[in-house]
Amino acid sequence: MNRQLFAFLKAYSAESVRNLLSLFFTVFFPVVFLLIFGFLFSEESSYRRTMGICADDERITSALQEIGSWDLVIYDDEQNLQKQIKDGKLSMGIVVTGEKAILYYQKSPSLMGEVKMIEMSARNIIEKTMNNSVNFIQIDTIEVKETKKEISDFDYMMMGVIALSLFSNGMFSMITVFGNYRKKGVLRRVSLTCAKPITVVLSVSVIRMLLSFLSLVVVLLLCRVVFNSEIEFNWLLLIPTVVSVTLGMMAIGIIIVSLFRNPNAASNVGSVLNTVMVFFSGVYFPITFMPDYIRWIAYILPVKYAADLVRYSADAQNMNLGLFLIANTIFFFCGILALWFSAKKLVESE
Repeated sequence: MNRQLFAFLKAYSAESVRNLLSLFFTVFFPVVFLLIFGFLFSEESSYRRTMGICADDERITSALQEIGSWDLVIYDDEQNLQKQIKDGKLSMGIVVTGEKAILYYQKSPSLMGEVKMIEMSARNIIEKTMNNSVNFIQIDTIEVKETKKEISDFDYMMMGVIALSLFSNGMFSMITVFGNYRKKGVLRRVSLTCAKPITVVLSVSVIRMLLSFLSLVVVLLLCRVVFNSEIEFNWLLLIPTVVSVTLGMMAIGIIIVSLFRNPNAASNVGSVLNTVMVFFSGVYFPITFMPDYIRWIAYILPVKYAADLVRYSADAQNMNLGLFLIANTIFFFCGILALWFSAKKLVESE
């Protein structure tokens, strides 16, 4: 048994290294996502809308500038301000003449909420300035944190990349092995030898697990060197998370390859599922950003919980230890059950 396992481990590891395309998508493809989104989210400066203003009263311009919520561009001519908005150089602008104020804006669904907010804020500021009114109530703002520690948008996204890489590695490993191997007749030839099916499955699982850790190390090193990420993981929590999540994602791959015996069909289904996971599981942005009528999709996708487990291991997710253990246990036993099924049904059936 040990000799057979060692032989299969050696053979599959050599094949994994020679298959450069598979190695790229397993280890380095998450790095591509990290680089694309990393340069978008690595800056810590808060977002500020640029707004044009044309006012005949300098007090109004000064009052709006003191708020600090917008970067104001001052215009002397209303027509010039309108042209800038029409040409797409500004998304909105406000004109104040006498006792009349006009808010110009581009027609965009993403702007409507902000337009309403600016309309209310500007009205109060302009009325207060023109009427020389005095503030009687002071409102203090206190941020209520959703996570145990302060994390940047980049760190949030980075931990989602780790979860997505575990998903891709686990799922596509099973699709590749039991899809392409079935197509090439490898499983049939193995079944005719004295090799035990569980040995084949274990060798694939061990190598893919090592590739998951390799991908994790590459992502974390890149984050530290290129993006100066300071997120610290509890490795006593992260290591079992990587193991259990990778096994759980293998179960998804086995389900797909069992339902779709054609390797190309199974691979296409896996690719579609991977795309759905990216956009609807809260990997790159919180699910609270989604509309209520599609938010439920995230709660039935396993990658959402995988990302939560990864973030919990960095103390960046509100989750108690009991729920963490339960989620890892479910992933782990689903993976073990799927591996047993693949050894008994998929390999032996050949």
